[in-house]
Amino acid sequence: MNRKFSTIVWPLLAMAAIRCAVAPAIAAEKKPNIVFMLMDNLGYGELGVYGGGILRGAPTPRIDRLASQGMRLLNFNVEAQCTPSRSALMTGRFSIRSGTYKVPLGGIPDGLTLWEVTIAELLSARG
Repeated sequence: MNRKFSTIVWPLLAMAAIRCAVAPAIAAEKKPNIVFMLMDNLGYGELGVYGGGILRGAPTPRIDRLASQGMRLLNFNVEAQCTPSRSALMTGRFSIRSGTYKVPLGGIPDGLTLWEVTIAELLSARG
């Protein structure tokens, strides 16, 4: 019984170990599939998926279905002004780290720091 067990289990364990070692490399070759939707001036409770929709007088069945099939990000803390919030979305970092902690004044060089990497640049490198 012990010999039969070891002749069955050890090859299965070896195959599982090989699969675990190869799977990240296969996954790394795939291009990311990302759909990012940004709605301006949309309150948290206005969509059905977040408790609004019909209750607010505007059903959102298509958006609700889309939300049920993907990842729902539930927490994004915005800044008091638009520029810091936008830079945080573009980089995934706090705006103070990117040099965009306030709305830039016209006529002076301002914006993201030169060394900052945006999500678009990272995805572009992946193809």
